[in-house]
Amino acid sequence: MTLRFKAFAILMAFTMSLSISMNVRAQSLSSNTGARIDCENGVAAGFPCLNVDLLSHLTLLDLTTQAGTDPFGNPIFLVDFELNDMWGWYDEETDREFLIVGREDAAAFVEVTDPENPVYLGHLPHSGTRASIWRDIKVYQNYAYIVADGAGSHGVQVFDLTQLRSVGPDAIEFSMTFKYTGVNSVHNIVINEDTGFAYAVGSRSGGETCGGGLHMMDLSDPALPVFAGCYAQAAGGANTGYTHDAQCVVYHGPDLDWLGKEICVASNEKGVVFADVTEKSLPVTVSIGTYPLTEYTHQGWLSEDHRFYFQGDELDELRGAVSSTRTLVWDIQDLDDPILAAEHFADRQTIDHNMYVVGNLLFQSQYKDGLRIMDISDPENMVEVAFFDTHPQDQSVWAGSWSNYPFLKNGVVAVNSSTDGLFLLQPSSEIITKTETPVEVPSVVSLVSFYPNPFQNFGTLELELKRSESVRIDLLDVLGRRIEQIYHGRITGGSVVSVPVRISSVPSGLYVLRISGESFEITKTVLHTNQ
Repeated sequence: MTLRFKAFAILMAFTMSLSISMNVRAQSLSSNTGARIDCENGVAAGFPCLNVDLLSHLTLLDLTTQAGTDPFGNPIFLVDFELNDMWGWYDEETDREFLIVGREDAAAFVEVTDPENPVYLGHLPHSGTRASIWRDIKVYQNYAYIVADGAGSHGVQVFDLTQLRSVGPDAIEFSMTFKYTGVNSVHNIVINEDTGFAYAVGSRSGGETCGGGLHMMDLSDPALPVFAGCYAQAAGGANTGYTHDAQCVVYHGPDLDWLGKEICVASNEKGVVFADVTEKSLPVTVSIGTYPLTEYTHQGWLSEDHRFYFQGDELDELRGAVSSTRTLVWDIQDLDDPILAAEHFADRQTIDHNMYVVGNLLFQSQYKDGLRIMDISDPENMVEVAFFDTHPQDQSVWAGSWSNYPFLKNGVVAVNSSTDGLFLLQPSSEIITKTETPVEVPSVVSLVSFYPNPFQNFGTLELELKRSESVRIDLLDVLGRRIEQIYHGRITGGSVVSVPVRISSVPSGLYVLRISGESFEITKTVLHTNQ
């Protein structure tokens, strides 16, 4: 072998090694955009599934424009990152929808107004001293709030999302609007949109850590958060009150003692803590829920009626405390005395991660087994009814679906899979109609039905009243926002009225018909499809 050939071989080996090292986390997956792929015979585009269709898929390469060059000057995209958390933003002014996707090194912005053709708009680099596998995002009004754990003096990045309206055809690198420095390294951020307060949790270095508990911020001026107080319950990790994740709401559940109060439900590593944070200067512990075989109380979400709380323990499967994936169900009709009402066990031993509730469905990310959807219409006897496995290629326990976002107004579910990219999924109509919340029909209503369901652009609502009333029918999205008025007029009692429902300018997805009379209001869930 000549010296020149040997040098060339070494250079080629180095180039291949460099390329592989830069792309090792991208996996050998291909993007899927431009056309929906139905789940047929248990598979969609090579991904195992049940009752969930694939609308689109962006790989890690699709979520970056950062590039370097090899020794020959050829571009090599730098994808030495994984995905983590995510959240969404609906722009009421333009009727467009966006996702903020957590990367280790940045927050990526993706427009998903057309979920079959998502568009990567650019990224906001991290503001810490190092990248982090833990990045979390929440949204209030037109601003995103981004934190990172183990990232040095990262603080809370505040980003004006209206900048996304005017991005051109090329993805760009954004700058943050403001950096809140009252905290440094933060594991998670929680926002109560009804009160305008944010809660940084899991702080551990620099600033006011609040013992790792709730670092409260007033968002009266969304661009300039202001410190509002601390809350920590010593039952948390290391007996400091460390909170890993939380949900904060204006409570409207069955316990009248706390009705209208701002309640935070915190996952504190060793148990679930319920706290009244209405008065930021004087927060109060309501109760602490403990359970058997505790390993790491990680995250959870309330049922929409605030009667139940669904909770995950991230390490009980890994450490062998339980033999299969466990989801805990708390009965909290008495907030002062939460009761572990049930434990749901799946037929696998996968680590469960983030979960969220929409109606009677629980959307749970289960790492290597992807997105799992449970029917919780009977909360103490939940049933898995659908899934989409985003990571079928290997069985690493920490790879796969980190988080999901089921709150897009068209009913589409977004899923982040750490090394596999971003998935936009559509649960089937069978799941939606099967788990629709039963409507208690008022006595004045004799009949309410809608057909066909799902429907394409045109359907019929049949309504019969026992007495004549003025009636208004509106079409809403799944978050309760009014899309358009369908009917407004007087309906004569004693006869069946057929009201045509024509919609063609909205994307496929789940919608709600709200029927309001002089003495009643009822809703009917419908599924619109453009196919």
